[in-house]
Amino acid sequence: MNRSIRLAKVRRAIGASLASMGLIYATAACGAGSGSSAADRTVVLATPTDLTNWDPAVGGDDLATLFFQTVFSPLLTVNVDLTVSPGIASVYSYNGTQTSLTLTIPAGQRFSDETPLDADAVKRNLDRTMKTKGGSATSLANITSVTVKSPTEVVIDLKAPDPGLLFALGRAPGMMVSPRAFGNAKITPVGSGPYVLDQHASTRGSRYVFARNPAYPHPERYGFDKVELRPMRDFNAMIAATTSKQVDVGGVAADGVEPAKAAGLTVKAMPSNVIGMWLVDRGGELAKPLADVRVRQAINHALDADGFIKAISKGGGTRTTQMFAVASQSYDASLDSRYPYDPARARQLLAEAGYPHGFELKMPSENAFEPAYYPIVQKQLAAVGIKVTYIPVAANQIADRYLGGEFPAFMWTYSPSDNWLDATYLLSKNGIYNPFHTDDRKVTGLLARIQKAPRAQQQPLFQQLNRYVVEQAWFAPLNIDPVYITWKPDKVKGTIGDKQMFIDLRDFQPLAG
Repeated sequence: MNRSIRLAKVRRAIGASLASMGLIYATAACGAGSGSSAADRTVVLATPTDLTNWDPAVGGDDLATLFFQTVFSPLLTVNVDLTVSPGIASVYSYNGTQTSLTLTIPAGQRFSDETPLDADAVKRNLDRTMKTKGGSATSLANITSVTVKSPTEVVIDLKAPDPGLLFALGRAPGMMVSPRAFGNAKITPVGSGPYVLDQHASTRGSRYVFARNPAYPHPERYGFDKVELRPMRDFNAMIAATTSKQVDVGGVAADGVEPAKAAGLTVKAMPSNVIGMWLVDRGGELAKPLADVRVRQAINHALDADGFIKAISKGGGTRTTQMFAVASQSYDASLDSRYPYDPARARQLLAEAGYPHGFELKMPSENAFEPAYYPIVQKQLAAVGIKVTYIPVAANQIADRYLGGEFPAFMWTYSPSDNWLDATYLLSKNGIYNPFHTDDRKVTGLLARIQKAPRAQQQPLFQQLNRYVVEQAWFAPLNIDPVYITWKPDKVKGTIGDKQMFIDLRDFQPLAG
């Protein structure tokens, strides 16, 4: 993957992380309502950003997906526990080599403009997406051809097995646009989702109003007859709208939890970003001590994760030693006790590695993500002999400098998602988050086995990979930082699981009656 593409991906990831750190609460706004009454079954969704392009072929982050899921249906469904199930395609199956995916498209489906949604429409969408510049095309880069076998069957052939494809087909790359609307897809969304955009009632940049799509085959899944998205670029304004109950569902930061509860709102914490220290120079090119696993393990023991949770996350975070999503098949709760806070053990490991007096370590610092962590990290590492010197980095240089091999270690906020995407981004030799191209034989071997394994057989392999990386201390994760979702219990019924990583419109339904 060339450098420009890699850094473009990282910049998108940084945007998503920023959203998660203070703005993904609007992802929670999937049920946000204004002053509308429960009787009219209308709900207003507050979002922290506006959507500049309605075309899912271009792609988009999780905030764009919030907009997309109103009007588009994906070929497959990514569930809130990160499993995949049928979507537009009622049946999907791979061949024995995992290089050919067959989708069954039930007859009778239509887009909201009455265009048939059949195998031909699916092929035209996928072919178009692969030719469209953007993130969606990148997700489909392993596809060699899309063939219509019949009006209800389409076959996708791949260069090599791609464990991330099913996930991609449940997100923006798999969202189908009416072929009749291709020419105007950026500004006028026409899909087969539960709602249609009411252009006359909407004002670009201010409010987007959606009415039910009469062609949608499962209206019972969405209880509200109308949905409205209201971009609120000022996060403080969105918090104020939430706590003052101007919206039915919204979000607050940690220090807004108690005021939200006092206002009579239901508050739910959702696991979001993994915050921690990344020990990327595992070969010791810039910082020789980091080539020793004992040094990396010492750093894990030297950092007081529980203290960070109390001091910075106001007690709302969750301790973790893992980079994979808590709801994913890679996650192993037993690993989270692997590195208890133990400065004495950290000093012992450093001495065993040949650094009884510690060493010097240069790291970058910035003010865009979690600046409160830096002085505490510096103090705690100094307590075991590691003398950290920070080099300030401007927010617009983070991607280039952090991931360009300039620093041996850095603090980072990461938003995990699909296991295969996370594994390839973080751990593979050419992964976008592996700036020193660490090439580990065991990691490479496990990734190769996962790539060829049927999805049902991947979990033990992912867990083995996860355990190995934790034991090798490639990272020093501290905590899973939560986002806080709020809703008005007198109007909205919210159903959000304890390990749920993102919001689906169906998570919020009107109260019965």
